[in-house]
Amino acid sequence: MERGKSNLQGVGVPSGVVDQGVSQGAAAGTALPPLRKRKLNASGSRKTSTVWEEFNILPDEPEPIAACKHYHKRYRCDPKTHGTSNMLAHSKMCYKNPALLLKDPNQTNLVSGEGGFLVPTSQRFNAAACRKAINTFVILDEHSFRVVEDVGFKQMCKQLQPQMAIPTRRTVARDCFQLYLAEKSRLKAFFKSDCTRVALTTDCWTSIQNLSYMATTAHFIDTAWKYQKKIISFSLVPNHKGDTIGMKVEDVLREWGLRKVSTITLDNATANDVAVSYLDRRLKSKNALLGVGDYLHMRCAAHVLNLVVRDGEKEHEGSIESVRTAVRFVRSSPQRAMKFKECVELAGITCKKKLCLDVSTRWNSTYLMLDAAEKFEAAFDNMIDEDPGYIEYFDLLTGPPGSQDWKKVRAFVVFLQTFYEATKVFSTSQEVSLHLAFHNLSSILCELQEASFNLNSYVAPMISHMKVKYDKYWGMWEK
Repeated sequence: MERGKSNLQGVGVPSGVVDQGVSQGAAAGTALPPLRKRKLNASGSRKTSTVWEEFNILPDEPEPIAACKHYHKRYRCDPKTHGTSNMLAHSKMCYKNPALLLKDPNQTNLVSGEGGFLVPTSQRFNAAACRKAINTFVILDEHSFRVVEDVGFKQMCKQLQPQMAIPTRRTVARDCFQLYLAEKSRLKAFFKSDCTRVALTTDCWTSIQNLSYMATTAHFIDTAWKYQKKIISFSLVPNHKGDTIGMKVEDVLREWGLRKVSTITLDNATANDVAVSYLDRRLKSKNALLGVGDYLHMRCAAHVLNLVVRDGEKEHEGSIESVRTAVRFVRSSPQRAMKFKECVELAGITCKKKLCLDVSTRWNSTYLMLDAAEKFEAAFDNMIDEDPGYIEYFDLLTGPPGSQDWKKVRAFVVFLQTFYEATKVFSTSQEVSLHLAFHNLSSILCELQEASFNLNSYVAPMISHMKVKYDKYWGMWEK
């Protein structure tokens, strides 16, 4: 009996089950382990289990019964005999509990993917995917590498995913460079296996530090028959001479393994003619041209159109400069902008357009400046009386724009609408626009011819200059 008694003392016996040997041992004076005291909360009452957030006690039952709020599973819940263990076990696996569905690592959700299609995604944390997403965020939105060390960025990431380890700016810089190398290798492999021919465009410019730069872009159709463009070179060059440009393009072709070139589009400059002559000679020896290379050199249509319009602007240069100075005055300080706003309200103008200054190298920016300014003619006239500094701001030879200036500007804007729409088509980089070129060039020619017949219009003096420039580049369709 003593042996049996000692064994029973070391084994946990379910509550409510009484063994005779245990009772006799207790009667013989054997000490039983003390009962554990129930935990109390701060108020001194019994601590309530969190399981009761998911269960309700059913009324009108002969014994205490609790039912799950989500699945309606029933459990005995007498605190003296059953406790909450069974209910806790159920609450951790109840498949109808929406909170558990969000926490299930195997549960997938539908999110919007590329192209607007819904794709399944897992809630399971992936450190590598998060790190790659940070690199993509820095590259696509052109952030500095140190953005990952900003306090706000760290707080946002910790809120989104507490397990995420935020990389340092040096780590992000290395990751971005490795991503660049990987994408470059992938593009090289595509050029080698699936791309038979590319079209190139180059752009040259000089920075404010007087440094010469050159960018080369490859245009091609991918295996899904979608138009693609990739910048394959962005580099510092010694100068913008023709031979330098030609040799640089040749080096880029060699680096990327591009063997076939259809066209090369450049700005209209003498140096570019020299560059194309050099490339024509070098590529012909490698049999890399399309046909005999008659169409290797393609002049940038947007640049030619810019030259055509600039020749016409010279006839209204005084009026345009007067309006430009008026816009510059309004935008030169917040106080002047506020005064102009008062003049707009005084004139009763409801136009919501904002004044903008043009860029000297882009005629379409001049068009946008004039298009917005002419709608505020009355407000500019009010500025003469409301702001004494307005007239003083102008040169003595030009003065503020008068009624004749505004009439010329308004006629100029209406006339250039067709040119502006053509520039938007020529300048697009998201889709192929070659099939639209002939239609736009024909529309421009018709606009020039129609305006030339109206000798009394404000645009008549500029038509002859624009027509000469147009005929130089597009007057003969075989060109």
